[in-house]
Amino acid sequence: MYSPIPELNLLKEFDDSVKDWYAPGFELREFGKDSGYPKAADRLRTFALATRSGSDYAIWLLDDRTDLATLPIVFLGDEGGINLVARNMREFFRVLASGWTPCGDWESVAYDNDREEDEEEDYDPCPDNAKFREWLRHHFSLEAVEDPNDIVEATESQLWDRFAEWIGPLYPDVVSSRTTA
Repeated sequence: MYSPIPELNLLKEFDDSVKDWYAPGFELREFGKDSGYPKAADRLRTFALATRSGSDYAIWLLDDRTDLATLPIVFLGDEGGINLVARNMREFFRVLASGWTPCGDWESVAYDNDREEDEEEDYDPCPDNAKFREWLRHHFSLEAVEDPNDIVEATESQLWDRFAEWIGPLYPDVVSSRTTA
């Protein structure tokens, strides 16, 4: 078993069945591995690389619920910053399925549609994305989100105050680098 989260275990099975990228820079890694943010380690459970440069995705244990798939997902920037991405694992899968590339810093995480630019160069940064979208439909009856930034914005709108209250004392730059929406 890869993780205590059935949805992630299904993703791991899918991941093992494909040979190429299905989301730009996304790569499952050891569940719960050190996040690089020691002050927040008791409330973060990393599970994947978010970018090829070393950013991670983690589950934020915002409360004591036992179904970890219902907890928010955060982006841990390799150049700093901890940012909200999705309100739960299934919503996060929709972000991944978009095929857009994450880019984060202390202020925010944003997703860019690099695939449109790469079409002109005859290069696809995630050739197995169609297989991933089919997997998402088959297992969860979900579709890729058209613009993943919409999910990021909705997540921040709903959870920013709680997130800032928790992360602010640990990493003040995460909060002081921006204002609430």
